Amino acid sequence: MKGHYLYGASAIAVAAGLMVAGAAQAQETKANTVDEVVVTGSFIQGTPKDTAIPVAVLNQEDLEKRGSPSILDIIKTLPISGPVLGDSNQFSTNSQGRNGGGTINIRGLGAQRTLVLLNGKRFAGYQADTNLLPESAIGRVEVLKDGAAATYGSDAIGGVANFITRKNFSGIEVGGDYRYVPGSDGGDYNANILYGWVGDNSNLMISAAYKHRGQLANVERDWVTAPYTTNPSGWSVLGQPGAYTIRSGANGGGSTIGFAVDANCTAVGGFAGFSGATPACYFSYIPFDNIVEEQDQYQLYSEFNADVGDSSKFHVEALYTQTSQPDYRFSPGYPPTSGPNGPGSVNVYSVAASNPGFNTFLTQTGNGALIGTAQSALATLWRPLGAGGNPTTGGRGGQSGSRKYEEIRIAADLSGDTGFYDIGYQLGATYIRELQDQQTTDILIDRLQRSLNGLGGPGCTGSTPGANGCQYFNPFSNAYAGNPALGLTNPGFVSTNANSKSLVAWLFDRQKFRAQQDTFVFDAVLNGQLPVLALPGGDIGWAAGAQYRKVTYLQQIDSPFYNADITPCPVEGTSTCAFRTGPYIFLGQNKNLRLEQSVYAVFGELNLPITDSLNAQLALRFEDYGGQTGSTTNPQARVKWQALEWLALRGSYGTSFRGPTSANVAPTGTTGLSGISAAGNNFKSVDFFGNPGIGPETATTYSVGAIFQTDALTATLDYWSYDLQDQITTVPANVVATAVAGVGNGSQTVNCASGVRYLITFNNSNACTQGVTVGNDIARVRSDTTNGPGIKTTGIDADVDYRFDDVFGGEVHIGGNVSYVLNFEQEAFRFAGVTVSGAYDAVGFTNYDRLPGTIPQWRGQFYADYNLDIHNVRWTMNYVDGATDNRGPTTVQTGASTNCNVANATAGTATNCKLITFGLEQDAFISHDLTYRLQLPNDLTLTATVFNLLDTEPSEARIEMSYDPFIGNPLGRTFKVGVRKKF
Repeated sequence: MKGHYLYGASAIAVAAGLMVAGAAQAQETKANTVDEVVVTGSFIQGTPKDTAIPVAVLNQEDLEKRGSPSILDIIKTLPISGPVLGDSNQFSTNSQGRNGGGTINIRGLGAQRTLVLLNGKRFAGYQADTNLLPESAIGRVEVLKDGAAATYGSDAIGGVANFITRKNFSGIEVGGDYRYVPGSDGGDYNANILYGWVGDNSNLMISAAYKHRGQLANVERDWVTAPYTTNPSGWSVLGQPGAYTIRSGANGGGSTIGFAVDANCTAVGGFAGFSGATPACYFSYIPFDNIVEEQDQYQLYSEFNADVGDSSKFHVEALYTQTSQPDYRFSPGYPPTSGPNGPGSVNVYSVAASNPGFNTFLTQTGNGALIGTAQSALATLWRPLGAGGNPTTGGRGGQSGSRKYEEIRIAADLSGDTGFYDIGYQLGATYIRELQDQQTTDILIDRLQRSLNGLGGPGCTGSTPGANGCQYFNPFSNAYAGNPALGLTNPGFVSTNANSKSLVAWLFDRQKFRAQQDTFVFDAVLNGQLPVLALPGGDIGWAAGAQYRKVTYLQQIDSPFYNADITPCPVEGTSTCAFRTGPYIFLGQNKNLRLEQSVYAVFGELNLPITDSLNAQLALRFEDYGGQTGSTTNPQARVKWQALEWLALRGSYGTSFRGPTSANVAPTGTTGLSGISAAGNNFKSVDFFGNPGIGPETATTYSVGAIFQTDALTATLDYWSYDLQDQITTVPANVVATAVAGVGNGSQTVNCASGVRYLITFNNSNACTQGVTVGNDIARVRSDTTNGPGIKTTGIDADVDYRFDDVFGGEVHIGGNVSYVLNFEQEAFRFAGVTVSGAYDAVGFTNYDRLPGTIPQWRGQFYADYNLDIHNVRWTMNYVDGATDNRGPTTVQTGASTNCNVANATAGTATNCKLITFGLEQDAFISHDLTYRLQLPNDLTLTATVFNLLDTEPSEARIEMSYDPFIGNPLGRTFKVGVRKKF
């Protein structure tokens, strides 16, 4: 995959914008108006917005009154949305393939089950990255709060979010805003420009925008970096400073003559504790990471509309958008889960006695008498880089990677009247190219061991340790001056023992992953009214059409170490080994890959005005995936009855579906990270694999509701239900690990006879000994794609707006919208004939170790808006309910112990054991926003907003960053000012 093949299409998007600009300038300027005749949820021309379709609309005016929140902020505060990504979220397994990306998750069913549209057309091949939407060009957002696969096809199980661009804009508009975030590096800001031209028979719009988010470090929020004995989640027993077994022979051979935890543990921010009866220095990687990564976004969008003849219209739109995180930060060094001889973390690396830091280590730990006798040390509980940071990356010393996502999208359609029986037509084509470029660093196994023996460095020649350009890597704490993230000084630092930057840089390989996904969609739709049959309420509207969708996915692995076909073993150039772990101490590998998927669909729709007060809509769609996946047919019916002038009742029933993605059926896999509850929440490698035999998932949905409307009041109340079967999911790593090793601080023994033990790779060359192997011995977990357990969820939505006229000469609106989840029942999870988790109701629980993630009981948004002439003031309250940590309490050791577990700690019989209830009950998160908008003459608008007016902190949560990003907001009180000027 060459660079011009990956990136050349950006020229297409730019060229499309220039072509339509040239065509538009050839015509006389004159304002015209094009009515919106189709709403989200229907292909029938002329469908009114007050039918049975449950669509929530946010227009540009609404958003401006709220301080023009970003698309991410809009989605986060939607009451109907479940957990979504958008900030760093790097410790969420769901985000690790898309750090810096955004999602929308209607009903909490998963972002992959919400279809995102731009102007009624697919925005992405599969799950959309909402951070790539052309924010400055968006005029309104329509959210269909109902399954809609019968209309739109796959991915619309939870609902549809349709982002619609501004229409018929004429002139030039420039705007920008700045958001002050305490502790952020420069804050957040954006600038945008919009150009529009409207002629007699055509119109053109072009928008360009730049957005920047400043880096917000974890150490800028003191509640993030919790002590080990308060929240152990962000700490690892594989620490730096480490713990070592001192041996009498070379290369870890001979007999054990001592054991020591390296000196200076507490001085550099570690916790001097125990793992069972073994002393250890626990290390926290949290100070080296960020709440928000530095991020830049570039967006260029254009669209052109023109009349063609007397009855047809042509539309074309082009988009280029990019999100990049050039300095993505994470732990200074990962812990080892593989060594020279296979999987393992404990005693898999040895340090030679000739290492410059070795004798200093012995002296500082009180083992100076062993100098000359000790010939090596085994790294027992250890990682190569930790508290001392990574000296090659600057800043606070975390590793530095990068993420870049791009999208090129061109959509065009021709619509009009066929000339036969008033039948309309629409022919459309959409091309989408999605690009990823992700780079992550990790240490190479062979280079690390050679460096510990004095044969490291980029200029090493020969076989004499420490000579001919060969260098030693000093793994001990005497090699670094202190903890750069916490600003701590190391009293045991010996400058002559420090590692050179060139050596540390040489230890690492930069994994380079590029992916390209091309999607082509062709739609053909006919619509009209039946000429020979009418109902008492009017003519019957109909639509029928077909769609062809093809997705091609390419991934290229640019690093030979990262490519499992080139370097399958720990040693470069070796292809035969007992355990094909690859060459990295922690991360896994990938392969070059090409996948294709073609989908064919036909669909139909009827709008039945049964009477003046009773309307029904029927839809049916057939979609064929071919292969083992097969086909699916999905009907849907919606009914609305205008019972009284001020009261309407509505309801819907239908089935929806989602087919597997090309990645779901791929025979290869990718590697992510997850905190494993069975291993004391220490992070372990998780290998995700596809499944060629995966089938589609299906859902039955229904809703009933009421619409209340008077001169001053508009309100809706809806009950909704989803019954999802055969959900496409991976077997969660925590579910597998818990099924084998239970939940604990990692010292509990595992069940080697478990039916899913084969999905876990243990230390000690993957040996599992009953009664000996413990949770901390887990090195890797395999997470296979499968058709998993069913989900049944129901709830109630309520929206209300009441208007007061002539209040001190102005107009007041008060209202709110609420989504209350009655239940979210997850069936028992069976995999490979084994029940890996029982059934449960996820509502009101955090579900950190199981599907589907945090599900608060209810979410709401309430507002009061006052408008007087050029002034507008709006108060908004956002409410997200709290949740209970279903895992229950955990324990930490305060000294040596062999019986530290929850049961014994609760009973008071545990030795040197503390019960941790931190974050067990999370409080609701309530924030207040206040916005003032001033509309001055000459089309100048100023806005000022205070977000989180009361500076509310998120509630405690027993996960890595001590708060739940799906409930609380970590930014605190922030201030935003904006300006918009139209010429």
